[in-house]
Amino acid sequence: MLLTLTISLLAFLVLGVPIAFALGLAGLTAIVINDSIPLVVVAQKVYASLDSFPLLAIPLFIYAGSVMNSGGITERIVDFAKSLVGHLRGGLGQVVVLTSLIFASISGSAAAAAAAVGGMLLPAMKREGYDEPYSVVIVASSAILGPIIPPSILMVIFSSMTGESIGALFVAGIGPGLLITGVLMLMVYLLAGKMGAKQLQRASGAVMWHAFVRAIPALVMPLIIIVGILSGVFTATEAGVVAVAYGIGYGFVTRQLSFETLRRETLAAAITSSSILIILGGAALVSWLLSREGVPAELAALVKQWVSSKTMLLFLLLLVLFVVGIFIEPIPAMIMLVPVLLPITNAYGVDPVHFAVIMTVGVLLGSLSPPVAVLVLIAAKAGNVDYSRTNKPLIPVFIALIVAHAIVVFVPVLSTGLVRLMGLEG
Repeated sequence: MLLTLTISLLAFLVLGVPIAFALGLAGLTAIVINDSIPLVVVAQKVYASLDSFPLLAIPLFIYAGSVMNSGGITERIVDFAKSLVGHLRGGLGQVVVLTSLIFASISGSAAAAAAAVGGMLLPAMKREGYDEPYSVVIVASSAILGPIIPPSILMVIFSSMTGESIGALFVAGIGPGLLITGVLMLMVYLLAGKMGAKQLQRASGAVMWHAFVRAIPALVMPLIIIVGILSGVFTATEAGVVAVAYGIGYGFVTRQLSFETLRRETLAAAITSSSILIILGGAALVSWLLSREGVPAELAALVKQWVSSKTMLLFLLLLVLFVVGIFIEPIPAMIMLVPVLLPITNAYGVDPVHFAVIMTVGVLLGSLSPPVAVLVLIAAKAGNVDYSRTNKPLIPVFIALIVAHAIVVFVPVLSTGLVRLMGLEG
């Protein structure tokens, strides 16, 4: 069964079948060839994996981010970021990082951040004479903040699979998210000369205040979500509903959102959400087959035999996430790896909340690494830049992010400290 599943999955991927369908087809092929499991199990497992109230938060947060972006919120975030950091060495590069940080607190999606921030700032950077490949790399790298800073789609998926508190997982992403923001701003500072960056004029207090006031609608929404969830006023899914209502209301009040735009964003959010849910269903089937074959238990026993310490396990985890992330997109990678790796990390005393952050950052780094590098592709498309030209400027930034991930892995208090301080640990 396991051999058939592995060969089928590899064959479908080599043939260019999208990962969402490759997972489901590989599971179906293994069941058909094995002939000991009724086919009805396929429908049962896929349906059961999607019949989850917490998973409703995914389409809702995607929809809320789309509506807020169409309502003109991204432009206000950019203006606010310019007033705060535009005068620093790196100019618009620093603005990209801070804008991505703020936008992350609205969308929860790396792809959405790369498209929205790239579409807004890459043309401006081009006009100012910035090196295009470096600009694309900074946009793509900053986009990984989307699923780390709350609300996070990946954290919602982890919570639905493990039962961990979504509030604790959201809070756990804040420290690592700020660390990665600092690392990226440092890299922009160091690479400013190669980027051809120009410092903007320092904003006056009045300009900063005006930009802050205009950005308040963007800053308030994540505050409502986090405070609402942590206080128990509503669940993560209900927070998604509140975010959608807030975004639509804001868009119509500012008259930047029309019914036609709303229809278009509703359709786009539905398509994006559907693709994610198809991946979830297929990956759930594969995960069930792996569990049925006893792969997690056997792997745990093997690891215990060869890995003598928690530190060695964490090094191994870094390597596994890096390799898997190169070839598999973040969502299916997380769904496939969590059932296998969680029992192992539990056996070595790794905090599940800390493990969730390690997983999230790890699979996201794969989105920046060739040959797939989906975030770089999205940013390059948004800036109309040749993707092949981004490989060289990506190297120093990617190395810096690997160092940041290592810090997240080996300094657990960065993830769990705020969770414990707020009394959210299980």
